[in-house]
Amino acid sequence: MICGSDVIIPVARDAEAMDLAVRAVVRLWRDVVIEDANTGEVFRRYADIDFARRREILCFRDPASAKLWDQLGADPSLDGTLIHLLRSEGELTVAIDANPPPQIEAFVSSLRRSLAQELFAGTVTREAA
Repeated sequence: MICGSDVIIPVARDAEAMDLAVRAVVRLWRDVVIEDANTGEVFRRYADIDFARRREILCFRDPASAKLWDQLGADPSLDGTLIHLLRSEGELTVAIDANPPPQIEAFVSSLRRSLAQELFAGTVTREAA
């Protein structure tokens, strides 16, 4: 991910937005390796992730890709094998390759549409009965 691209998506609920993003990555890549970028903790199961405590998550395509990232770092041969998610108040950032493969472009586009839904994009208000 040399000279990558940051896609910043405005959201009202950043922890829930990251949760949705990780669930989407799990569907994209069946053998995904999910890691807390700050602690290095690797999650074997999606259910083990406490999104309220996580600010930055790395999603590697598979165990082999995760191992290569550890060995090579941001090497051009690894393009399309990592989705880096960062959350801050009011936004979710998806860091991807500068020239992502079509699969990653489609993923980001779909995620952006999903996060544009009212639950994530704005304050949900209840109508009076």
